[in-house]
Amino acid sequence: MAAEFQVLIVDDEPVLREICQEALSEEGYAVEIASNGQDALDRISGRGQAFDLIISDLRMPDMNGQELLDKVRQRNLDVDFLVMTGYGTTETAVDFMKSGAADYIAKPFDLKHMLHRVRSILAQRKARREQEKLSAVVRMLNLSKSLGAQLNHVAVVDEFLAHLRESFSPAAVCLLLPDLLDQGPILTQGDLLDSNEGMRLFVTRLCERIMEHGRSYLLDQFTLQQSSFSSAFFPHGFPYSVMAVPLDLSQKRIGVVALVRNEQESLYKEQDLQLLVVFASHTASALRNAHLYSRLQILNQDVIRSFAQAVEVKDFYTRGHSERVAEYACRLGRAVGIGGKELERLHIAGMLHDIGKIGIPDHILNKPGMLSSEEYAIMKRHSIMGRDILGQVGALCDITPIIYSHHECVDGSGYPEGLSGDEIPPLARIICLADSYEAMSSNRAYRQALPLEKVLYTLDRGAGSQWDEELTRTWIDIIEREHPGYPGH
Repeated sequence: MAAEFQVLIVDDEPVLREICQEALSEEGYAVEIASNGQDALDRISGRGQAFDLIISDLRMPDMNGQELLDKVRQRNLDVDFLVMTGYGTTETAVDFMKSGAADYIAKPFDLKHMLHRVRSILAQRKARREQEKLSAVVRMLNLSKSLGAQLNHVAVVDEFLAHLRESFSPAAVCLLLPDLLDQGPILTQGDLLDSNEGMRLFVTRLCERIMEHGRSYLLDQFTLQQSSFSSAFFPHGFPYSVMAVPLDLSQKRIGVVALVRNEQESLYKEQDLQLLVVFASHTASALRNAHLYSRLQILNQDVIRSFAQAVEVKDFYTRGHSERVAEYACRLGRAVGIGGKELERLHIAGMLHDIGKIGIPDHILNKPGMLSSEEYAIMKRHSIMGRDILGQVGALCDITPIIYSHHECVDGSGYPEGLSGDEIPPLARIICLADSYEAMSSNRAYRQALPLEKVLYTLDRGAGSQWDEELTRTWIDIIEREHPGYPGH
């Protein structure tokens, strides 16, 4: 199994480097070493910011630890920093923390003490990452909700620009939409592009290149030199941060969006570029549907499916799981007389019931064996995470009770609340049954799909305890007639 965290040790003392490397490797971390700050910076640049933690000595040749920390923060790299030195004072430690270091440890140090500091830093990093993931999902959901309410491409563009300003705080925006903008193919906003002819020309040519070739770009004073773009427009340096991505449909590129920050703002990071790619993808779909349809119901379903697939990308064995759960739930719902808006709610809940798994670590989701008690406790949090994510999206608030309770059992043995009987929302009881059936009838990381006869036996045994008895009897009747999930049976 791949290590969860990547650590870089930077020290000019070979013996200390090897001792730290061995101790951290035994803890399960992937560890690399560097002999000085310049060596470390070269490794970081070559790895594409893949390190989670740098543990660096202060005094080293070529580039010391303080200079390395300054360059890491100057480039806005997403990596935590632990400083170790035998020459520090309390004032030095305070200065390091002000410069962006996560912690400070004085030499000589006990290995147990160092490992404790490392665990603490990486635990905080993990929690921060999970929160960032949840925040990104909420922003995507809010964007999709806003785009879905617009009925023409002008309103879609206005909403897209508003969300770009809110989520990315650019000093200027350039939007290239050759076939859709009434005032011309290019729309620019922000004084930076209006008053700077060289920058406007550079961003315009960047958008035109992306329109032709389709690649996304993240450019600043460090990455511009490594790109194929000429710096002739900027003889005095490039004090900007630019990210630009295409607006792609499945068979057509309809535009490009570029965001620019000036030298007073922090540099954009890889995570920002990834989120902008998702924003651009949803906006491209919204523009297509606004152009073709008077209503955007198809977009709403596409967005919901994309959220479900965002979770399933993390888990090879559950591809298509959410769509099948939604299908089975609606089939059962219709059989017991549910229709109209309630059936639509049931379908959306089936598609999004596992959205909280986006916050569950991959090594737990994809574990090939049974989960430990600690891992299972983490897995059970996904229903709470799902409620928290969807609860921040007004249009989906009526789905959250279903998501939150879809693992409750009628005998009170489920989670997260241990609800029983009629305390469980009716639609959640349907999702619980459909989810269980789909899990039993499909391949998983830890087992193959169960035979239909064993599934029927399990459902019969669990009717009235794990699942609602009346719903289970109805579903068993459907299974015996139609064999869903068992083609050719």
